[in-house]
Amino acid sequence: MRDRVLAGLALFLLCALAVARTVIPPRPVPATASDTVFSAERAMRHVEQIAVRPHAMGMPDHDRVRDYVVGQLTALGLRPQVQTTTGVGTRYQVAGRVQNIAVWLPGADAQGKAVLLVAHYDGVEAAPAAGDDGAGTAALLETMRALRARRTPLAHDVIALFTDGEETGLLGAAAFVREHPWAKDVAVVVNFDNRGTFGRAFMFETGEGNLDAVRVLRSVGNASAGSVFTTVYRTMPNDTDLSELSLLGQPALNFGLVGGVELYHSGHDDVAHLDPGSLQHEGDEALGLARVFGSVELPRPRMRDAVFFDLPVIGLVLYPERWSIALAIIVCVVVGAVALRVRTGVAVGVLTSIVAVILCAVVAWGLAAIMGEIQTQLPWGGDPKWRGTSAAAIALAAIAIVLATTAATKRWTQARGTRVGALIVWALLGLALAIKAPGASYLLIWPGLFAGLAALATQWSRAAEWFATAIAALMLVGFAYAVSVVVLGVAGVGAMALGVTTALVTLLVLPQLELVALDANWLGAGWVALAAAVVVAIGALVTRRSADHPVPTALIYAENADSSDAWFGTFAGFTDDWSRRASAPVATPPKWTSRIAGPRGLVGHAVARIPLDAPTATLVRDTLIGGARRVVLRVHAPAGTTSLVMRAIGAPVSASSIDGRVVDTTRYRRHSPEWTMPYWAMPDSGAIVALSVPPGSRVGFELIARRPGIPSVPGLSVPSRPPDVVPVQTGDATYVYRRLTF
Repeated sequence: MRDRVLAGLALFLLCALAVARTVIPPRPVPATASDTVFSAERAMRHVEQIAVRPHAMGMPDHDRVRDYVVGQLTALGLRPQVQTTTGVGTRYQVAGRVQNIAVWLPGADAQGKAVLLVAHYDGVEAAPAAGDDGAGTAALLETMRALRARRTPLAHDVIALFTDGEETGLLGAAAFVREHPWAKDVAVVVNFDNRGTFGRAFMFETGEGNLDAVRVLRSVGNASAGSVFTTVYRTMPNDTDLSELSLLGQPALNFGLVGGVELYHSGHDDVAHLDPGSLQHEGDEALGLARVFGSVELPRPRMRDAVFFDLPVIGLVLYPERWSIALAIIVCVVVGAVALRVRTGVAVGVLTSIVAVILCAVVAWGLAAIMGEIQTQLPWGGDPKWRGTSAAAIALAAIAIVLATTAATKRWTQARGTRVGALIVWALLGLALAIKAPGASYLLIWPGLFAGLAALATQWSRAAEWFATAIAALMLVGFAYAVSVVVLGVAGVGAMALGVTTALVTLLVLPQLELVALDANWLGAGWVALAAAVVVAIGALVTRRSADHPVPTALIYAENADSSDAWFGTFAGFTDDWSRRASAPVATPPKWTSRIAGPRGLVGHAVARIPLDAPTATLVRDTLIGGARRVVLRVHAPAGTTSLVMRAIGAPVSASSIDGRVVDTTRYRRHSPEWTMPYWAMPDSGAIVALSVPPGSRVGFELIARRPGIPSVPGLSVPSRPPDVVPVQTGDATYVYRRLTF
């Protein structure tokens, strides 16, 4: 009994340590610290000034934040410049008048290359943007202050770039790459952008050929990074400024806070919810990398990609990707030697492991769906997708399935045969990953190798098994938590990933788990399943809507400038009680509103129209060039407009330009069947839009102007928004629709 308790306690502590080191940031350094170190307390003062109110492009507070950043840099004795120009995205169909802030800190080598540190200072219309990306902006300001406080300059120049328009489609970064003269001097890029407000700063993306850059990161220390995240991120339809800055073709590292996604782009992305420790971790990486890159040889040598991951005490472990297949083969050889020694029941063990993993994936998906449905029926609501209790319930259910599966096959194999079968599955999966996705292969190669060596050990076998268990827990438990609870959520793919990872780890550590769970028999599986059910019940009780876990909403007032129609409501995806009461849906919205809401659709009701200023477009020139009709328009947006959507309908557009800049569609994430171009922060002089269409065609031109807030409408009463319901993304907004023909 004593051994069981000690083994259980050891497993619990290993799992707790693995999760803690994944999410807990360092302590914030006080403002009284040395001038040459990064202090989160000093940096938080910047966040407090930046995140007073939402400051998206086109909003009044946008220019206030711009002036604040410029003022702080000037106070350091630096000479910031504002790059004011039209940015045209190459990843998304979007344009806008951007105001990038760039400042140059000279190094000792006046003719050398520069280190580029990047964060964006704009936000979305609904959020004060303390985390995304007030924290990144503050980190760069404090980093530049610390670098400026050095007695001797770095060897190389450091450029701090505070981009504009990242939230609108990476516009500032695109404008810097396309037009700024300093872009040619960049030798390495370090970007900071946040999806959350707490946790550690993950290095989740790199440029191509990252071995050298990751080596530099290792020298800084205390990094949270894994090549699996880089491998996965490269396949996802996600972007930060680095997606545009990658066109510079230089080594790059991308950092971000990912804890607290429920507050992302919401009214509660504020100072109160930003963890100073998280800002400290981000700042430590910014200052450390600036110092190292600023002191070593630039430009950096070009190398291939690396496999890398972090471990406690050791720090970052890295090696070339090309080693992955050789390492995977070594694991297969070790496991093959174990299988030759055991033989009996190995085939059954392989089949058992495969069945267990599949069952765990299916049950994890189903259990997550059940927990989500339970929560919708409870009066206090809440989303279990981002809760640790949901992850714990699924992990326990997966452990119970593995124990039950191995118990069911004991008549055909002994415990050792089951373990070896699991090792064979690990080895083969590791080899497959090494071939197809080497950046993710370390998750299976190293735990499998140490488990295989432990199985071969004849002396100190128990110590070897515990060492292998520690490696598996430290490498995989924290990873599983980060992927399911922090990044994807405990639902759908995130839940299945958690179930599969738990199953694989459980199979690997069966020697220890058997001791804890009564030799992996049916009784042990039953006890673990009961624990899973208890955690589900606890989760249902503690998962509640709150200011920290709010419900997202956004209200809409829309009117048609070409008719007397006006509509009030919300997007159809917002189905909470407050949104339903506020929008009072009673009728089908008119067809023109679909041009505003798109496939999401609107719900609500007709209201009295408040005549608002409408966007306009006038014909400047209409010519034939190269066999195409070239229509040039000057477009104006009403005062207070943040975003003006322009859409050409009725005629195919073969080429276009915005303010004289050619629209390059070759790198677009998504292509629309219609020419569509939102323009952000349109200047008073308007924008020049040129479209090439077939000769003789008539061009329908839709304009949709959006401004923050809802106007006062006679007869309309909106209930006050409770603390656990927050505006997100565009927030409450007013739309004016108009259609013209040319």
